[in-house]
Amino acid sequence: MSGYMDTTRIPNQQLQEYARQLLVFINEYEWLTHAYVVEFFKKNHWSNLPVKWQQCLLGLTPPEIAESVMDDVTTKTRCVWPLSLLAYKATAKALSIPRYPLPEEEQEQFGDSDMGDLTYCYRLHVKPKKRHEIDNLARVINSTCSETGTRRVVDVGSGQGHLSRLLSFGYGLSVTSIEAVGCHITGAAKFDRKVQEFIEKKKRKIGEPSDTLGSHTVPPEHVVCTVHPQITVEEFLSVINTSCKQNEMDNTTSNPGGECKDVKMNVASSNKLTDEERSSCSKSTASDLQRDKMSCDSASSKLKLEDSSFLLAGLHTCADLGPTMLRVFAQCQSACALASVPCCYMKMTCAVENSKAKCKAQLEPGDSLQTGGLFADDVNIGKFESYPPRKLFATNEPSAGDANTDREFDAESVDSPSDSGGECSKPGFPMSKWVKGQKGCDVDFEPLELGCHSFDVYHNRLKENDPNLIIQGYRALLEILIQKQCPSLIQKHAGLRLIKRALGKIKKGHEIPFEDYAAAALKKLNLEDDHEASCELRDSLLPQWCNLITFNCVRQLLGPVVEALVLVDRMLFLLEQGIDSRLVPIFDPRVSPRNFVLLATKR
Repeated sequence: MSGYMDTTRIPNQQLQEYARQLLVFINEYEWLTHAYVVEFFKKNHWSNLPVKWQQCLLGLTPPEIAESVMDDVTTKTRCVWPLSLLAYKATAKALSIPRYPLPEEEQEQFGDSDMGDLTYCYRLHVKPKKRHEIDNLARVINSTCSETGTRRVVDVGSGQGHLSRLLSFGYGLSVTSIEAVGCHITGAAKFDRKVQEFIEKKKRKIGEPSDTLGSHTVPPEHVVCTVHPQITVEEFLSVINTSCKQNEMDNTTSNPGGECKDVKMNVASSNKLTDEERSSCSKSTASDLQRDKMSCDSASSKLKLEDSSFLLAGLHTCADLGPTMLRVFAQCQSACALASVPCCYMKMTCAVENSKAKCKAQLEPGDSLQTGGLFADDVNIGKFESYPPRKLFATNEPSAGDANTDREFDAESVDSPSDSGGECSKPGFPMSKWVKGQKGCDVDFEPLELGCHSFDVYHNRLKENDPNLIIQGYRALLEILIQKQCPSLIQKHAGLRLIKRALGKIKKGHEIPFEDYAAAALKKLNLEDDHEASCELRDSLLPQWCNLITFNCVRQLLGPVVEALVLVDRMLFLLEQGIDSRLVPIFDPRVSPRNFVLLATKR
């Protein structure tokens, strides 16, 4: 079958060679992956491109950039490209994994759902993007469950339970959903009850008693727990077994309201809710959930599963959660299958550690990573209590067109396992022994962040000549003004977040002159407006904004290559454990950029 990677059809040596080529290419263009677009004018990134590249790419319009740089085949250019530029683009395209879903005839292997007229209630409060994701992933999970003979799913990082709800009510699977944030469980319980009420009304309407509703009315079991990188298999089993035990207790009594239980685990200290989360939860939890709190520590985790097998699932498992799922799956005999859709590679703990180490190595004697200034006293920019560092970044999936989100990183604001000494014991990348043994395998934050950009979405914006693209030029010019007045503002994550919020409040910025945009932005940042300097930048640099877009696109070609390296490393890790896997694009990348699901079943 074409269109996806399958370790049963690819020799191990071929997969290793592919990973080696990916590493070589990424390291060859490290200077490009580490060049932030927001500093395009400040650091004159255009001059870093080879001179012959500059001559061919100079002054292209956005549609021309899309056609010549980002299209799979270069059909038309203003001049003959140098071989080095042709080779760069051809290599980037060849090393990238095909991103578009399988043809319809090949998707038939995943079957179809039989949801009848219940489809609408599964999609209550679900945005189109999430709807697309859960519909497609649920179909794949159900097919994999049928293939392995299990009817149980453990949904890790379930959020408000949209995927779990569809699997439970739509496919009749037994689902345990694990989520770190208690407030999300509150919302999940509300939606579960609405679905049950809808089903009961439908059944009464056609004259069937409510006690004959069957398995499709059993809601997911929700567990509040942080699945941290150091979790053991025994601890993980104790989490889902406590849920099962609670479910059995509930089944001994009637439960007409379809209440979902919040089983709170005490597996690690890192699962504590923040004061803000606890406060917001307390306002609604009492009326929304019938809480039967149970405490369980790691010493008492010898329970056995009633149903000996389960599928481990995760939709956009952020940062260290994805690698942790793979380790639990590989080590747990009860986990018979895996369906993992990863995201946010740059938030993995060791990606942060690598960037911190490189940053320290570049400091002059006597310098320090600590910076004072605007936020030294009035903003809490200390170390975060939990990991993965979910609060470190402003967005889960940075947009390829958002020039001010490609540098939202502060290496000193992360508390990671390695802070206590030694290397990160269970890194998110690399996971496989083979990749760990390769030269240049310590890929850090910048390229991993690039691997999370929305390549196809940005491609479409260029083709359509989106007028908002000029904002990227505005933002890069604004960076010069900000660094001139307050350099410390861009050296801390709190400052970068403040800039992002301030710029987000400027409506229709592409319709106003740059000097007005800069004045509005500087005012919101409590900085002085320098009208003369703004006009000077507008006249001297803004005409080059299309070169910024071109540079960004040349850099964007590396994004899918970086993502391929991360995903192939995970396939190699599973292969080293004797587990075959498949990498299948199941979402439209223009809707959901992180569209690969890693599927694995144990022999």
